[in-house]
Amino acid sequence: MDRCGAERLYDCGKEPTVAKLLEYDAENKKLKKKIAQLEKNSTNSSKPPSSDKAQDKQERSKAEDGSNSRKRKAGGQPGHKGTKRQLIPVEEVNHLLHYYPERCGHCGKELPQEKTANEVGEPFRWQLADVEPIKPIITEHQAHSTLCECGFRTSASLPSEVLKSNFGPRLSSIIAYLAVVLHVSRRGSQEFCETLLNINIALGSVQNLLEDTSAALDPIDKQLKDALPEEPVINADETGWRDRWLWIFVGSTFIYFQVAKSRSSKVLVDVFGKLYKGILCVDRWGAYTKYHKGVFQICWAHLKRDFRGILKLGEATQADDAILFAQTMEKLRKRLMAVWYRFKAADISRTELIKTTKPIRNAMKRCLKQYLHSEDKGVQNLAGNLFKRFDDLFTFIFHEKVEPTNNIAERGIRPAVQWRKICFGNRSDNGAFLTSRLLTVTRTCWLQKRNSLEFLVEAITAHRSGKPAPSLI
Repeated sequence: MDRCGAERLYDCGKEPTVAKLLEYDAENKKLKKKIAQLEKNSTNSSKPPSSDKAQDKQERSKAEDGSNSRKRKAGGQPGHKGTKRQLIPVEEVNHLLHYYPERCGHCGKELPQEKTANEVGEPFRWQLADVEPIKPIITEHQAHSTLCECGFRTSASLPSEVLKSNFGPRLSSIIAYLAVVLHVSRRGSQEFCETLLNINIALGSVQNLLEDTSAALDPIDKQLKDALPEEPVINADETGWRDRWLWIFVGSTFIYFQVAKSRSSKVLVDVFGKLYKGILCVDRWGAYTKYHKGVFQICWAHLKRDFRGILKLGEATQADDAILFAQTMEKLRKRLMAVWYRFKAADISRTELIKTTKPIRNAMKRCLKQYLHSEDKGVQNLAGNLFKRFDDLFTFIFHEKVEPTNNIAERGIRPAVQWRKICFGNRSDNGAFLTSRLLTVTRTCWLQKRNSLEFLVEAITAHRSGKPAPSLI
């Protein structure tokens, strides 16, 4: 509307003007709500960080820098405990070189170039690590034939494990490690072998070695899957995997992955069976609540983002219910987490944790009950959902080995999300098996602080020789 139109509207009198202003106000609120929805990211919704736009991340970074009195420098911040390279023992170094001063720094007298009784203090030590040009170890196996006196010719047989591949278990493990941990493509692995390892290998052989590795990890994968239903506490999450879904299940000492064609509760039935008796720590995705009829722990990190999202939307549309609800719940959440951190630091006992959080939990319940019939649909839905599952918010208060957030599952699945960004998913079931088995083994090794490359060598060696697979249980 231009100035002339505004003047004509004003001349029409009070009622038409008020009606038009209300119409514009309703349209303005609708647009602001739409803008707030479009601006949702991992900080104010359940969207994963991987879905954030680069521009949004840059703007958040600028905002954070602007909130400080001075711009934060890159690298370790004041108070951060630094790390430095530790020297290995002298007896373990390959070469040891000694240096002595040639002349006295005071009188200029020549000094002996060897250890003497006049040497004082400990020498300054500096270690240089390097790698020599890699030369592959080629082992040739020759099967000979012998002619007996009776005239019969007998030929020797090569060991069965030797004939399974032209490449050894360690090279196979390196290629698997490059794929799942470093996210190197098949062609990149081929170039790595030729350039760094001086081994010529065909692109098809790279794929064959990965398939052989998948077969070697099959019994290990099955053992972990069978152990999952017996775990007392499981953290679970899922993420898109091109045209499939990647699920993660974190137990007390291992991590299990499964690439599935759906995001439904059928996957949980396949993994756990018809009934899981333990505690499931998850977000509020419907597949979990539809399947599990036992004890839950709802992730508070997701709830924090939900409160932020409602607050942002409320501020955009000037919705008082949304603003007050989000501010109240976020304030109570912070108080709850402050007490939890005291418990984690061993400042208070479990009994004190239960007692201290009781007023906070009661306040939360009153707040949720107050907004069950809010005029704001978003507030009403969230308040109703949390009120219905109120006990599932505080399982971590009463049960051992339960955390308030699903952080361990999100950390466990993060490398897979990074891998997804540069790969093309899986076009076959065999490819899905390879992905899930490699992730299961390497991320379990990460959780157990084991060397995943060495475990892969052990698994492939056992597979080729027909011996039992190593265990991650």
